[in-house]
Formats: sequence, C-alpha cells, structure tokens
Amino acid sequence: MKSSVVIIVVFIAATLFGMLLIFQSDESSEAEGKKLNASSLESVLSVSQEAALHRKSTSEVRAPSFTLKAMDGNTYTIGETNEKPIVLQFWASWCEACSIEAPTLQKLHGRFQDKIDFYGVNLSSEEKQADQISDFIQKNGWKFTNLLDANKRASYLYELHALPTTFIIDTDGKVLDTFHLIDPMEFESKLNMLSEGR
Repeated sequence: MKSSVVIIVVFIAATLFGMLLIFQSDESSEAEGKKLNASSLESVLSVSQEAALHRKSTSEVRAPSFTLKAMDGNTYTIGETNEKPIVLQFWASWCEACSIEAPTLQKLHGRFQDKIDFYGVNLSSEEKQADQISDFIQKNGWKFTNLLDANKRASYLYELHALPTTFIIDTDGKVLDTFHLIDPMEFESKLNMLSEGR
C-alpha cells in the first residue's frame, strides 16, 4: 500500500515538474519574438499587390524577430528595423520547388541587391547531411546570406507550412507580402514595385 502511494506521489511530482518546464519554455520563447499573427497576415494578402508594396502603412503585421547563425559563421537578427527592405526565403536542399525557384532568387539578388537585402533560411534540422546545404548554395550561385534554422525556431515563428515560402519585409519590420513558388516575372514585378516605392 505504501509503495502505491509513493509511486502516485512521484508521478504527480514529475507531472508538475514537466508542466513547469513547458511553461518556462513558452515564456522564454516569447522574449525572443512573437509568433506571426496568421489571421492578421490575411489582411496583407487581401490587399492588392501594388498597394501593398507601395505603401508601408498598409501592413500592421510585424515580422517575428529571430537571431540565427549563418553559413559564414556570423549571427544575424531578422524582424527588426533595417536600412533596406528584406526578401526572406525559407528553403531546403531536398525541396524540388526550392530548386525550381533558386535561379530566380539568384537573378533577382543580382539585380536588386543594392536596394533590397536577401536572406535565405535553411531548415538545417531537416537536412540529411550538412554539406547538402553548401552544395545547394554553390550550385545555384547564391551570394546572399543564408541562415541555419537548426531548431526550427524561425520556421515556427513564421507559421511555416510549405517550402519555399518567401516574405517581403519593409524597413520598419512589417510584412508586406508572402507567397510560395510563384512565376519569376511576378516575383520580379513585386521587387520592382518595392524598389520604386522606397
């Protein structure tokens, strides 16, 4: 009888301790950055493309802030105010759609790098081998900074559901647009309007 009571007490204590750890984990994640408000993002998507990219005030959706290490070993923070707008694309080397859009991203970076900052975010926790990341970047001639989302923190904050997913963020850290794989001409048109609207 006493052993049953001890087992129950230990079980309850372990459960309470586990719940405390989960609660503390949630609190610490809130300090780094708040998760993207998906319902507010719908208002961004419902605004016409031209209006969204020409008027910064159209979006009140703040890009979640996160800090990740890049392939070059430096640490970068995204989601704060910046000198230039940002194109932020989540990708993985095994993603066929990412491979299809990679040449477009390389071309657009070459054309707009003076007016727009480009960042890739690789889901490194889902890569089979680390060298696949650098092989993909080299194969596609990417010269922009690529960050490693080793613990899926950034993809969680940005409500990531598909690859590639691209976010266009203004200099105030607001999300102006988001999309998955799109026509290269449409992608270029979005960046043309963004660069002209600055």
